Order: sequence, then C-alpha cells, then structure tokens
Amino acid sequence: MAQDSETTQSSDKSERAKKIIRKHMLISIASGVLPMPVVDIAILTGVQLRMVRQLAELYEVEFPEQRTKSIIGSLVGVSAVATAGNLLGMFLPGIKALVGLGKLATGPATTYALGQVFIKHFESGGTIWTFDASRGKQDYEEELEKGKQVVEQSYVGMKP
Repeated sequence: MAQDSETTQSSDKSERAKKIIRKHMLISIASGVLPMPVVDIAILTGVQLRMVRQLAELYEVEFPEQRTKSIIGSLVGVSAVATAGNLLGMFLPGIKALVGLGKLATGPATTYALGQVFIKHFESGGTIWTFDASRGKQDYEEELEKGKQVVEQSYVGMKP
C-alpha cells in the first residue's frame, strides 16, 4: 500500500514537472521574437532560471542561484552555435527570414532539454550541488534533439 502511494506521488510530481517545462517552453518563445540580440539571451536565461527554481521547489531541493546560473551556462552553451547563427541573422538583411523560424525554436528546445536534465537529476536524488556537468552535457545534448522534435510537433503552424 505504501509503495503504491509513493508511486502515485512520484507520478504526480513528474506530471507537475512536465507542466512546469511546457509552461516555460511557451514563455521562452518570447526570447526568439525580440530583435535585440543581447536582450533575447537575457530573457531566455531568466526564463530557464525560473524554471529550474520551480523544479527545485517541486523536488524540495535547495536552489543556490549563482551555482544554477553556472550550470545553465555550461549546458546551454553547448547550443550556443545555433544561437550565434540566430544572432547573425539579425544583422544580415535577408538572412533573418531564413533564420527566423529556427530562432523561435531555439528557446523552447533548449528550455525543454534543460528541464528534462534537471528532472532526471532531481528524480535520481541529486541536488544543484551534486550536479555533474560532464554527464549533464551528454544528457542535455540528447534531450536537445528530443526538444527540437517536441517543438516541431508542438508548434507546427505557428507564425513568427
């Protein structure tokens, strides 16, 4: 009986965590809409930091903000090449139309990946302090590919 209760609580927590990620994926679209290169990255980072804070609260894990910012920077930095391409599109006339949709997808895809990495880590009993960046990067890269697919399936038909 107690094990069934724990399984139900764990399942409920996982569902709430997924809702937190979905909400922040939608919010992160705003970072792709803004035509201001530095501001969009700041907005995306803030959205992702807020998401990790909410996940930490859900899993009852301490949230050291500076440490979390460092982790986010090291993980999302993996996808910085895509972001750099998006920024380039803002400065070169004609390229923006080609890059625009990719730019809109970058925020939600990276947010999805980051959220999934933290869910996996927190559900295995990890904390922000015990986060292993090298393992996290591997997980992040895998989840980023899934995130791109999720974004493509979720936002089909949305216009920039």
